[in-house]
Amino acid sequence: MAQAGLSQVRLAAAVGVDPKTVERWVAQGRTPHPRHRVAVSDALGCDVAALWGDVDRAEAATQEIVGMYPARRAVPSGTWRAFLAGVEQRFELHAFAATFLPDQTLDLTTEIVTMASRGVRVRLLLGDPEGSAVAVRTQEEGGTGLAGRIALVLSYLAPALGTPGVEVRLHDSTLYATTFRFDDDLLVNTHVWGAPAGANPLLHLRDGPEASMAPAYQAGFERVWNTARPLEAWPRTEDTDRVA
Repeated sequence: MAQAGLSQVRLAAAVGVDPKTVERWVAQGRTPHPRHRVAVSDALGCDVAALWGDVDRAEAATQEIVGMYPARRAVPSGTWRAFLAGVEQRFELHAFAATFLPDQTLDLTTEIVTMASRGVRVRLLLGDPEGSAVAVRTQEEGGTGLAGRIALVLSYLAPALGTPGVEVRLHDSTLYATTFRFDDDLLVNTHVWGAPAGANPLLHLRDGPEASMAPAYQAGFERVWNTARPLEAWPRTEDTDRVA
């Protein structure tokens, strides 16, 4: 403003705002609305980024966050059903067991088969019941039965295995967050050490051209997917032989 020879009053007149608004920009460091940022940069003869940095990118990141829940169990059951029913392109799950999800729907297996029949790509990443990662998470949570819960979900999903468009893989990797992808909507259930997933916060993101967080989680999904073991049937042949 000094270099341009403009006082707060004169800048306010040039931009078309009240002088007190300019005072808040200067004294309190507030960021103007986009249209005012352009007007101010024109009046001062400098670039918007020179005044406020890459604020547009920062705003885009904020817009990527649709909402937050204090805990996953705070998400209404109807929300999960609505997401499942509205999927048009892809449904992806990255979890250890996610046993709650079948409980939220009348018949998740039928939902998945129906999705696939209308062209939805379904990819499910679940923990390997016999893997070390599941054993570590069980110990961290101070309980037992995680491997059994995974086996239960796999048995529940067994009728969908082999359906064109439905892929299930077992991973043996650290699960930093459970993610649920419904087209461009991504629900991220963060993990707090020693606490069950249902008690931990959940973040709702929406992917898009300016998104950065959703693509980061998607890249993590792809890395685990590429190292996970495809599951074609459950129980597996070796499991059946062991029982016999």
